[in-house]
Amino acid sequence: MGFGGAALAANQVIKNNRNLLKQKRKRGDLSFVSTVNEKWVDPKKASFDQLMEIRKRIRRDNKRYARKVIILTIIGFILLALALAIIPWDLIFTNGFNPHKY
Repeated sequence: MGFGGAALAANQVIKNNRNLLKQKRKRGDLSFVSTVNEKWVDPKKASFDQLMEIRKRIRRDNKRYARKVIILTIIGFILLALALAIIPWDLIFTNGFNPHKY
């Protein structure tokens, strides 16, 4: 087969990693939870006026986005209608259409 060495090395790496994890679990180094029991305090407090300004800005941005979407949709439909009107449908859907004739 020829892949025996690579598979053997991979198994050895997995065993070594497993042994390292066991050691870390015994010491308690593996936990992502803080052992210190402290309460997080947010030093920055927004005033009511700042919150209202943020609210107005978000609403204004949402209205602008909605207008852009509506305008682009209308323009897209107009371009689609013009493209459909310009296409010579009678040449495409005739019974005896021969592409080499034209």
